[in-house]
Amino acid sequence: MNSFFSNEENDLTEQFLKHGYIVQPAEDMDVLALFKLWVSPHEPKIERLNELKLKVMATLNEAKDARRFYYWLAKDLLHTLVGNELAMQKKFNLNVQVPNDEKNLLPIHADTWTGDSPFQVVLWVPLVDCYRTKAMWLLPPKHMDKFRLEGSSEEMFKRIEPYVEYIPVKYGEVLVFNSTLPHGNTVNREDSTRWSLNCRFKSVFSPYGRKELGEHFEPITLRAASLVGIEYRRPSCCL
Repeated sequence: MNSFFSNEENDLTEQFLKHGYIVQPAEDMDVLALFKLWVSPHEPKIERLNELKLKVMATLNEAKDARRFYYWLAKDLLHTLVGNELAMQKKFNLNVQVPNDEKNLLPIHADTWTGDSPFQVVLWVPLVDCYRTKAMWLLPPKHMDKFRLEGSSEEMFKRIEPYVEYIPVKYGEVLVFNSTLPHGNTVNREDSTRWSLNCRFKSVFSPYGRKELGEHFEPITLRAASLVGIEYRRPSCCL
């Protein structure tokens, strides 16, 4: 327990550290409805899936204030878990998982394996109800002792498959998870397509991996004292 935190902040912190994630209602349902309108989830033709994803991402990247609106979906939760001076990934990621599609999978990974900072979290937002194999899975912290970073993706997943947790998240909810934990998806065996967005957030002054500020992230909530400090130059001592 941190005596400087409120009871709610302590509860959320404990839950995140114990389980590796938090699911809660979106903090702005009007904004969520706007994202659903922009993306327009439906049952796509698999042969045109890549074309469709590029079109949707172009719509999101061109939409005015889309990144600011996305932040509003979990602003208070992000402040509790990460801090209130944030850097945000510059572009969204879109996942469209058609039923029984075995080619377009996101295999086992953790963001830190490919150069991301361990100081970041992912805000994952479903635009449809996600459950069972339609949901993403994550290896909880208590089972990290079962994991070894060796072998193929299939071999690594097979070793931890009995311990992974598929996280049900309904439309209207958001998921924030610890991206240092192994996670991914499996073949969607449900009867409808998964549509979800995700984006990474970190404390702007925490260490970066290979994906640095400016290229992959940009500050979004710098406070006045930080702006003063960044611009500060010590006066010269003499004329």
